[in-house]
Order: sequence, then structure tokens, then C-alpha cells
Amino acid sequence: MPPGLIIRPGTPGDAPFIQRVHEASIRGAPAGLYSRAELESWAVALHMDRYIWAGNFLGERYLLAEVEGEGGNLAGFSSWRPGVLVGLYIHPAWTGRGVASALMDRAEDAIVADGATRIALAASAVARPFYEKRGYHLICRRDWKTRGGLVVAAYDMEKTLPAPAARFQMPR
Repeated sequence: MPPGLIIRPGTPGDAPFIQRVHEASIRGAPAGLYSRAELESWAVALHMDRYIWAGNFLGERYLLAEVEGEGGNLAGFSSWRPGVLVGLYIHPAWTGRGVASALMDRAEDAIVADGATRIALAASAVARPFYEKRGYHLICRRDWKTRGGLVVAAYDMEKTLPAPAARFQMPR
């Protein structure tokens, strides 16, 4: 994890900061994988109430990577429900610095602790190589209709988790 970052659970009060990182991450995606119009269609209409609602009604949980000493300055966030990674978004100023890996490690640990035997996710073309390096495999490519109405490529992926080691038992 990069120096100066703290990973902590998200709270409803973090919703405006999560929204800003979510929008910046999408709009700051590298050129070429999606058009500017597709990225804007994806980022449009995000609202902080959605994160609060997802936490309260869907059981979605959040982890935040926060810049130490700069309260409210988030480098990224992850969110999940049992067996499903819902989101992993990194502010463009923090990409390539280990934030995504640190958040993903913690999210995977939490999903495993909840008893999951596999983790499912939907990846963008931007994130797909990151997930493949972490052992996720492609289930299918599909069209996803963005909040703004344009259709973009999305990739359903999953990772099967190793079975817990069998406890050694003494012969009777």
C-alpha cells in the first residue's frame, strides 16, 4: 500500500466523497477503450443517495482508501455484497500506485470471511486486465446500458476461491 494511505470502512457520511471518486475514475479512464461520450454516459446521474441506499437496503459495504492528513480526500473505494464485488474505482491521480490492489485485497478478504466460495464481478474494458492478473476469468462479454443510455461492453468474471485447508485430525 502506498505511504500516506489509510484503508477504512465507509460510512453514509462518505457518500459525497465516494460519488466524486466514482465520477473522476470513470471520466479519467484512458483514451481508446471507450469514447468520451460513452464515459460521460456512464458517469452521468451518479448520486450520493445511491451509495447510502445500497448500504441500507442491499447490504453493500464500502472500503475507502483515504489520503492521510487530508480528510475527505479519497484515492479510491471498493464495494461488495456477499460473493460479489460491486465496484472498485480509483481516482486518476492514484492509479498505478497500488491503491486498487490494496482495496481489492481487503475486499476479497471480507468476501471470503463472509463464507463465499467464489467471487463474481462485472468489469469494464479498463479493469478487465487488472482482474485477470488477480485470477479472475471471463464468463461472458455483454452489452451494458449506462445511466445515460449508451451501451458499452462489460465483462462478467469470476474467481473460484480455494477450499479452506482441512483440519488435521488425529486417528482415533
